[in-house]
Amino acid sequence: MADSSSSAPRAQLWINGPRPSSTQKTFNVVNAAFEIVTRASSASSEDANAAVLAADKAQPAWESLPLRTRRQVFVRAAELVSTAEYRGRIVATLREEISSGEFFAEADVAVAQATLLDAAAMTTQLRGETTTSDLLPGATVLVERRPFGTVLAIAPFNAPVGLAMRAVATALACGNAVVLKSSDQCPRCAQMVVNLFYEAGLPPGLLSLIHVAKEDAPQIVSELIAHKRIRHINFTGSTPVGEIIAAKAAQFLKPCVLELGGKAAAVVLNDCNVEAAARGIIFGATFHSGQVCVSTERVIVQRAISSAFSKALIDIARELHAGDSPTSELSPLVTATSAERVLSLITDAKSRGASVLVGDVTRQGAVLQPHILLGVEPGWPIWEEETFGPVFGLKVVDTEEEAVELANESPYTLSGAVWTRDMDKGLRLARRIRASHVLVNSFTTAFEPALGVHGLGGATGYGRFDVENFTQRRTVVLVSP
Repeated sequence: MADSSSSAPRAQLWINGPRPSSTQKTFNVVNAAFEIVTRASSASSEDANAAVLAADKAQPAWESLPLRTRRQVFVRAAELVSTAEYRGRIVATLREEISSGEFFAEADVAVAQATLLDAAAMTTQLRGETTTSDLLPGATVLVERRPFGTVLAIAPFNAPVGLAMRAVATALACGNAVVLKSSDQCPRCAQMVVNLFYEAGLPPGLLSLIHVAKEDAPQIVSELIAHKRIRHINFTGSTPVGEIIAAKAAQFLKPCVLELGGKAAAVVLNDCNVEAAARGIIFGATFHSGQVCVSTERVIVQRAISSAFSKALIDIARELHAGDSPTSELSPLVTATSAERVLSLITDAKSRGASVLVGDVTRQGAVLQPHILLGVEPGWPIWEEETFGPVFGLKVVDTEEEAVELANESPYTLSGAVWTRDMDKGLRLARRIRASHVLVNSFTTAFEPALGVHGLGGATGYGRFDVENFTQRRTVVLVSP
C-alpha cells in the first residue's frame, strides 16, 4: 500500500473549534480497498481533558435556554442534513471510510435526519410536576427533569452518521453537553455530525469531538470515564468493549446507556408466505452486508416447509453479489480483518457438520459473499457470537414451542421476527420472544425510528436513548417563610 497520507483529507479535533492534537500525533484510516482515506488528529490525555472542560463550561447556559430555542437547533440541523450538499458529502464520506454501499449511505442520512427531528420533539417531554408536601404542611414540592451535565458519547463505525447523531442528539436535547469520541475507522463522518450542529446554531464549546488512535484508546477512554466532569456514558458497539466500559463506569458509579451486539432470530412457521419470508430474511441478513446489530443471524424454520423455504432462500441469495463496485448489491466489510473473522465462524460451523447452502467459504480481501448454513446448533460459535457479516444459520424444528425456545437460546435481546399468516399466533409468539423489538412478517432491521431498539440486559446491554435515561429527577421543596 502506497503512503498517500499526506494527500488524504484531514479530521481534526473539535475543542472550542477545530484544532490538531497537542502532541501533533495523527493516525491513518485505511478502508477496505487498502486506501488511506483520512488522516486524523489523535487526542492526548491533555486534549481529552480540554474537551471535557470546554463542554462542561458551556453546559449551564445551554440548560437555561428556553426549550423552543434549543429545539430550533435540531430543526435547523434536520433541514441542513436533508440538503443535496450535505447528503452528497455524507454519502461520499461513508463510501470512502467504511466502503458503504450507496443504498445504506442514503439510509444512514435518513436516520440522522429522523433522529434530529425526534430530538426536537423530545424537548417537549422535559416537563416537571408539582405536588404538596406530605411532610411539611403548606409546602410545595417541585420535581424537575434535569440534565446530568456533561456526557461521554462513544460512536461505532457501522452507521457512523446516524448512530453518532443519536449518541449526541439525545443528550443535547435533554440539556447536556457532550464529548463525542469517534470510531477510529470513520473520524470524518463524526466530524460532519459536529460541523452540522454548529452550522445549525449550537452554542460554542457545547459539543467536543476527539479522535483517538487505536493503541491509545483504552487509556484515553478510561481517563474520560474517570473524569469528575463526566457524569454519564453512552456507548454503541461490541459486547466485549461494552463490558469493559461498563466495568470502568461501575468503579465510579456512573450511569451508562449501552447498545451492544445482536443475534436476531427469525421464527418461520409452517403457515407463512414462504416467498415473502425468504425475501425478508435475506434482506434482514444482508443489509449493509450484515454489519448492523439488528441483522438476522439465526433462522428457525418448521420442518414441513423447510425444503421449500431453503430453496427460496438459495434462489434469492444467489441473486446477490458482494464487491467493491458501486453496482454491487453488497459492499465489502469494513476491513479485511472483519471479513477473516466472519469467515472463521463459517469454516468452524462447516467443520462441525453444518451444510453450506450458499457461499464459497472464501473471501477476497474485505469482500465476503453471502452465506447460508444449514444445521447450526446452540453452543457453536456461529450461534453464540455476533457475526457482523452477510451470513446466517438455519435450524429446522418440528414445533412452535421448540422454535420459541431456540429463539430465546441467546444472551442477545435486541430484535427478532415471526413469520406467519395467523396474526393472532404471530402476536402470541412475538410476545414470548425475549427481545426489545419483535416484528411479525417483516425483517429484523425494520425498527420504529421514534422507539429504537435497546437491550434487555446481558450481551446486548441496557438503557435507552430517551428522556428517562438522559435526565435525572431532582426535587426542590418550597416552604413559605
